[in-house]
Amino acid sequence: MVDVPLSDREIELIQYVIDRYRKAMLFEIANTDSRDLRAYLQDREDQFIALVEKLESFTGRPEFSG
Repeated sequence: MVDVPLSDREIELIQYVIDRYRKAMLFEIANTDSRDLRAYLQDREDQFIALVEKLESFTGRPEFSG
């Protein structure tokens, strides 16, 4: 594992970007007819949620608007 030194502000920015991307992805999940694409995107969403939770553990503040 590699340590990447980030400030709280940088972590919040990453969380913000992930949240905005995730919201667009949820729209895509809802509007796709492809089961494979939907499953892929849902798995990706789970990964984003896990990543945001890890980032929250560094700041101590929840930023995810899930």
